[in-house]
Amino acid sequence: MNVALHLWSAYKHVLLWYWIIFTGIYVTINELFMRCVIPNDEVRESGSIWAGASISPRIFLLVLGILLTVGSFSSFVSNGLTRRSFVKGSLLFMAVMSLICAAINLIGFPVERYIVDMSGAARTLDHPDLAVEGLTTLLVFFGYFCGGWLIGSGFYRFHWVKGLLVCWLSVAFMLALDYITGLELLASGAANTAINLILLLVLCAALIWLNHSFLRKAAVKRKMTM
Repeated sequence: MNVALHLWSAYKHVLLWYWIIFTGIYVTINELFMRCVIPNDEVRESGSIWAGASISPRIFLLVLGILLTVGSFSSFVSNGLTRRSFVKGSLLFMAVMSLICAAINLIGFPVERYIVDMSGAARTLDHPDLAVEGLTTLLVFFGYFCGGWLIGSGFYRFHWVKGLLVCWLSVAFMLALDYITGLELLASGAANTAINLILLLVLCAALIWLNHSFLRKAAVKRKMTM
């Protein structure tokens, strides 16, 4: 809890300002399209504006994950906390951050519908099932966070050559996360959803295991060396 609370204290304002700035810019740009200030018929006829809003939060969490080990590991361990405590506290922090981002992303869909209904715009919104969307987004956000964490841990634990290989491994995991979200193996929609969620959980668990393996015997560094 000490690790999680310290990390939350350090990053909560970053999270707040990110969502304020991102939402403002995202909505403004899309409104410019919808009001023909920027001419683009394809965007105006695409229906939901918010449908693509989950891309930026993934990158945001990825960057925070990269900074996690590099910026905090040495401080915690050199002050007496065990590596296991750091890993557990970091996971709790990442889970909370991912949950908040997924909840904000999910709330955007009904808010968008309300705004469109109030404006009387002639636009048909094709929104996803919110329960499925929420669980999928949460796991993808958490997976991206863990993927960034793996990159930071890889460069912290190893020489830059091995760190680069870990980076490509992490990218492969994140590509797999994106691929699974659109995977359709069976005719039944419910069965597909269950399989996709299980696969996402497996990938997240693998990323957690790799991070723990890297940090379990990592030497405390006062500065990064290449």
